[in-house]
Amino acid sequence: MQVIASGALLSPALASRSRAQGLGTDYDVVIVGAGVAGLAAAERLLSADDELKVLVLEARDRIGGRVYSVDREDMYRDAELGAQHLEHPDGVAWEVLTRFNLQPETLADGSITLFPGMSALVGALSDATAGKVQLNSEVTEIFWREGLVGINYQNRGLNSAVTARRMIMALPAGVLRDNPPAITPDLGPAKINALNSLGRKRYITASLLFSPDRAALTDGAESWIGRDGDTRLRAFRTGSQGELLLEAQFVGAKAELLQRESDALVLSLAVRAFKDVLPSTPMAADARWSEVVNWQREPFSYGGGTEAASTSTHLTLAESMGGTIFFAGEATADPDMVDTIHGAYASGARAAREVAVTLSLEIDEAEAEPLFELL
Repeated sequence: MQVIASGALLSPALASRSRAQGLGTDYDVVIVGAGVAGLAAAERLLSADDELKVLVLEARDRIGGRVYSVDREDMYRDAELGAQHLEHPDGVAWEVLTRFNLQPETLADGSITLFPGMSALVGALSDATAGKVQLNSEVTEIFWREGLVGINYQNRGLNSAVTARRMIMALPAGVLRDNPPAITPDLGPAKINALNSLGRKRYITASLLFSPDRAALTDGAESWIGRDGDTRLRAFRTGSQGELLLEAQFVGAKAELLQRESDALVLSLAVRAFKDVLPSTPMAADARWSEVVNWQREPFSYGGGTEAASTSTHLTLAESMGGTIFFAGEATADPDMVDTIHGAYASGARAAREVAVTLSLEIDEAEAEPLFELL
């Protein structure tokens, strides 16, 4: 591969600083975003050529994006603060689960999750892309021409820069619409209009862990799943002492109503939603551990997911630019897959196939998006 000088495509000031700091590095592919889509793209590319130079830049201090499972020593089941279940039409037979030897679990309401948490998929993808992900790296500027991309980003407060032959943009649609990196040349009117036309799903998720002396399910049940209007509820007995994990996900109008409320109020309402299945309702303050994620306010998401739009809208979002910048993420999937984990995965795999074609690589992929393969 021809070596490209660091900062070749960067703005003059940043290019000079990058050369002085010696931070410019060449890659075959840089992927922006280490959610399921970005990790899937990296895994698929490396499956075709494990010597391919791939870098995944992630702004958060963790991988997974809107898959956010919390693993604690006092719980044998993870707390889910993001995606809670799979919606793939093949259910537990989804070939990705088999390929990565994941453990699906069918819950009482028929929904399918992964044990010990949804991040099991993220962990498997991370293992397959070991050493390729750089956390705390927020991309600020992208300069590109056909066959070449320059990327400026902040890594723990330091200005950094890399160049690549190809880039996969795997940022959520909400970020691309509301707070995108500066892109030169820009996305163009078709993509911008498609982004502006998308509806955004609202989610606020609250999880609390109680000691057994503070909370228990009626009749000592191991788990309970229910729904109260715009609130999705799950309770699991977990941990060696019988600790109780409560998970409440506020969606739609309820999430909109709580948009500007404090975490303390959200947690209080979450506990109250379980009053019919708890012999006595504990105070949220009595929880051993608790956390709230408001996905609308989360700066690297700007929404819990995407409302499915027309096929042409999602095709426009998925279309590459100049055979150099490619797009992944659940909003770039087939409308039937939008706002799903398997949609995010499929979009990353599709973007990887597109990139592979331009790099003369072959990816063996059992699952594909037939319509979107026309890109």
